Amino acid sequence: MRIRVALIILAVVTGSSSATGGQKPKGAGSNIKSANWSNYGHDISGSHYNPDETVITPATVSRLKPKWVFETEGDVSSEPTVVNGVVYFGSWDGKEYAVDAATGKKIWEFDCNSPSRSGAAYDDGVLYFGDLAGRLYAVDAKTGALKWKTRVDQHRDTVATSSPMVYRGRIYMGVASHEEGANLKYKDYACCTFRGGVIALDARTGKQIWRFYTIPEEATKISEENGRTIMGPSGGAVWATVSLDPAAGRVYTSTGNQYTGSPSKYTDSIIALEMETGKVVWAYQATSPDAFVIGCRNCGPDYDFGTIPLSFKGPGGKRLIGAGQKSGWFHAVDPATGAKVWSTEIGPGSALGGIEFGNASDGERAYAALAHRSGGAVACLDGATGKILWKTMTPDKKPNYGPITVTGRGDNRLVFAGSTAGFIRGYDARDGKILWEFDTGGAVAGGPTVVNGVLYVGSGYEFLRVGKKNNKLYAFSLDGK
Repeated sequence: MRIRVALIILAVVTGSSSATGGQKPKGAGSNIKSANWSNYGHDISGSHYNPDETVITPATVSRLKPKWVFETEGDVSSEPTVVNGVVYFGSWDGKEYAVDAATGKKIWEFDCNSPSRSGAAYDDGVLYFGDLAGRLYAVDAKTGALKWKTRVDQHRDTVATSSPMVYRGRIYMGVASHEEGANLKYKDYACCTFRGGVIALDARTGKQIWRFYTIPEEATKISEENGRTIMGPSGGAVWATVSLDPAAGRVYTSTGNQYTGSPSKYTDSIIALEMETGKVVWAYQATSPDAFVIGCRNCGPDYDFGTIPLSFKGPGGKRLIGAGQKSGWFHAVDPATGAKVWSTEIGPGSALGGIEFGNASDGERAYAALAHRSGGAVACLDGATGKILWKTMTPDKKPNYGPITVTGRGDNRLVFAGSTAGFIRGYDARDGKILWEFDTGGAVAGGPTVVNGVLYVGSGYEFLRVGKKNNKLYAFSLDGK
């Protein structure tokens, strides 16, 4: 999943304060300020919504200019984390960086020796982030000194594309792999044995508390095909970051396609887990069967979920959980039962298209980015009905792969989204009109972060040749000041 490996082996925003970055839940960290962006998606519900941004508005967004630009030695596609005047982000050069938010001056760098492409989480002076070698790190946020590291799964093809979510001393994180391409990478590889899932770890030590597998049983030999051993069932990678709902005691996750074996019940799904134990509460499966590995024939359609499950108001003000799928459809379900309430097609889907990484919610509406190669788009959906309120095609006719972000309240709301052509754009949330754009010079595949009147976004995403490479993190402010 996740921009498929073809060339390489490859509590509601408006509800409980415990699920927002704007107010600190008890025991969740002593120095988190409301203007910070301390998790992937701003808050532990992953909304990608900062309602308190008042400097950058529809009236002022056209004045955005670069305040500073920080250069790395590789593509920058991670979503920046901003806490207490420091910007934290990863790069495909294998490093995690800490940069002064006011000046762009480097504070420290940490060498992972593997690309860091997902966002980091900050809690109580510690920064948590993963890499494409499947490792999770905890470092001192002031110095970058390592506290601990651990592999999120022992399978050799494990990768960490999910960002960690931290709450009350626990880390919650999805587990994925690049085993789908192992047939091309390893001669006579017995495919496949990886099982995706979600883990809960002790934030102080990195020790596992519980683990949920999307494929309940371990793989066994199924057959021999052309001299190659076929194993299964396997797959169900969790590419997306999980969202947390402490008030309900739930972890919400979305899952990827199956690799091999008979159809499984937890692939291509939105799933609710108990926060305390990791046990399944319910699962909504959008597509089955969907077995896919690189090079297979008559398989697929490869319709993973790669987006974080969101919370927003549904019919009669009732809360819903929703997520976008690579099929091009956005699904909304009842958080009590997992029953589908509505689903809406944003645009055509494919193995490299549909809704890849980008969805967001302001608590009333859902927003989704379309990544189809025939042309990208950003769409706004009514949370109660799923009706498309507006849909704006990308002027450069390139896909919108990355996360998207919403800011402000009422008529001052903006939507920020980037395209693989290199542009970052600001859309009026009322009607989808593009009010500002800037060519960063490289594909924008990481989420925009907006705090304290500054927009931070990475540039460069050459993975699978879907866009142009670059090596920059931009900070935009009004008139560049």
